[in-house]
Amino acid sequence: MSQQVELTFIVLGIIALILLIFSLLYAIIAFRKIGIVSKKTDYLVEDITYKSEMLMPTVEALSKLSKYSELLEEFVNENSKFTYDFLKKHASKLESKKKIEAKSQTKKEK
Repeated sequence: MSQQVELTFIVLGIIALILLIFSLLYAIIAFRKIGIVSKKTDYLVEDITYKSEMLMPTVEALSKLSKYSELLEEFVNENSKFTYDFLKKHASKLESKKKIEAKSQTKKEK
């Protein structure tokens, strides 16, 4: 009976050793994959940070430009009578400039 118990323990030990080897190999592969994913995530975060730093001046410029356009719109709305009178006075000058430019372009085309 003791020989059967020893044989059983030996077989169970071999099975446990094989399972331990498989679990260690799986853990090594899993940790390598986790390392690769963490590197790629780090590169992604770094790339996004770099691109956002590049885009920040553009966003700030657009923000300032929109504020200026809103101020201009408010100014025009408040002084619409003045603007209308100004354009009415200078309309003849603008039309004469357009006519002169049109004539010079037709001469260039010929």
